[in-house]
Amino acid sequence: MLSQEQNDRLTRVGPGTPMGELMRRYWHPIAGSVQLDEENPTKEVRLLGEDLVLFRSTKGVLGLIEPSCAHRKANLSYGVPEPDGLRCAYHGWVYDETGACVDQPSEPAGSRFKDKVRLKAYKVEELGGLIFAYMGPEPAPLLPRWDILVWPGIRSTTSVMLPCNWLQCHENSLDPLHFQWLHRYYGGWVMNRRTPLEQRDAWNARTLAKGDDHRKIGFELTEYGIIKRRLVGEDTEDAENWKMGHPILFPHILRNGATLQYRIPVDDTHTDHLVLSYRRLKEGEETNDVVPFENVPAYWPGTTRFRDDYVRGQDQTAWAIQGPICDRTTEHLGMTDVGLIMFRRLLDQQMRVVEDGGEPMNVHRDPAKNEIHIFPVERFVYPGHDGFTGGPFIHDMPRKPDVEAILSGEGAKLKQG
Repeated sequence: MLSQEQNDRLTRVGPGTPMGELMRRYWHPIAGSVQLDEENPTKEVRLLGEDLVLFRSTKGVLGLIEPSCAHRKANLSYGVPEPDGLRCAYHGWVYDETGACVDQPSEPAGSRFKDKVRLKAYKVEELGGLIFAYMGPEPAPLLPRWDILVWPGIRSTTSVMLPCNWLQCHENSLDPLHFQWLHRYYGGWVMNRRTPLEQRDAWNARTLAKGDDHRKIGFELTEYGIIKRRLVGEDTEDAENWKMGHPILFPHILRNGATLQYRIPVDDTHTDHLVLSYRRLKEGEETNDVVPFENVPAYWPGTTRFRDDYVRGQDQTAWAIQGPICDRTTEHLGMTDVGLIMFRRLLDQQMRVVEDGGEPMNVHRDPAKNEIHIFPVERFVYPGHDGFTGGPFIHDMPRKPDVEAILSGEGAKLKQG
């Protein structure tokens, strides 16, 4: 069990909080590129407890600024995009992507008043059909080029807004055992009641691969986060579930299958579960420059019951039914929860790194090392490695699990490679 102070430290993400300051050292996806167009040139954004306005000027320059005009506090999401920035709908003041006021049409000719006016602004960049924001101190790190964000291929994105804290969403990634109960047992119960007979076998077959009884779980600490491994059913340690596993990218991304799953802290009690999906190009195809973006409802239509008729929906249901912020002061963790404990210790260590003036893990500044980040992922067919899964990691074998190291505090000594 955690104390209330420990639970708050891990979950509160607003400005000035330890977790909020850690999260501000990373880039976060805040929109799909397709969401900003001529019809919708602005978008209201909430991230890490701050309300902001995202816009694209008529020159195509992106900006992310505080939402109220410095003049009479009008909401800038109603602003009009122009070549030099965003013009307030109320009195016409214009703000560029740095937050600087560059025009005050009602002030006297030659006035320098505008030079004294500036809104808070944050950096934004586009990659893989997504718009990312960085809200931390300068100089900003590089936007990480994760593999399926940059490989040639077909990408799409979905987003579900959930009424719960980011940590209970992401702790699910450190909990392999949930698959056999949440998906095989509960999911099978749900799906076998709701789906036609001819579809039930397909569902049960899909969930069996990782939903069989777990015999062994393991976690390996890396420079980019944690690799999660499992032995299920009759698998041996040569099985990819164990030999390769899949990574949890620090601090809040799951790289699983052909997806990147971001658990984005909107504020203390809301999380945007944004999932980028990827598939390799078929013969004659080209990478889709326009990446579809879909906002998916969390609830069944007309109800406050969460959608639980697909694997990801069952995950989201489990996260949200723990409440807006899970009360970890009364939980009772068992032996299979070692991954959660390991991750919580890692979060605390990295918060202390920031508090001590250092740079946390998985922050990238070397362009040569940031060209592309490729990770071991079980049962994934890598580009250039047709015909078999595993790609360049096919012969990898796990190192000694780092559970003992991280629980004893040794994990704090790991350095970015």
